[in-house]
Amino acid sequence: MPYIMELAYLCRMRLSEVTDFTDSDALEQGLLIRRRKGSKDNIVAWSPKLRTLWDNAICKRTDILSKKKQPLISKANLRHVFISEKTGDKLQVSSVKTAKNRIDHAATALAKEMEIEYTHFYFHDLKRKGVSDTSGNKLEASGHRSESMLKVYDVKPALVDEAGK
Repeated sequence: MPYIMELAYLCRMRLSEVTDFTDSDALEQGLLIRRRKGSKDNIVAWSPKLRTLWDNAICKRTDILSKKKQPLISKANLRHVFISEKTGDKLQVSSVKTAKNRIDHAATALAKEMEIEYTHFYFHDLKRKGVSDTSGNKLEASGHRSESMLKVYDVKPALVDEAGK
């Protein structure tokens, strides 16, 4: 789960886009992000952090297949990076949502016990935050086709001058 969430943030992806990752998406220059919902595909350039996350996700998949005594699929475009620990099949969006709900319930209970506030978030908030934290071209980074689609993604407050200036 941590690899999925951090990749979603770094690559500004929807959950379904992350679970669709295959080995064929790892290109020499970076990760090919195959967008959904009419957005434009893009490539997120490798950084040391992104490369480490990707490599760790591949190692996790290898461990799962090894424990299940299952072979690695020969075609790169059919080799999903995120697979179920129970079956070895492609990880389903619903499974990730279920796991995230369990985390939310546990975090909510712990926050209540510690008398602190817990703020629930949706998986898509990782994409919103990733777009918001992008210092370059946010439209290209998000894969959106228009500025109007991008408006809901910038969650950072605007810096403005005081009144009277």
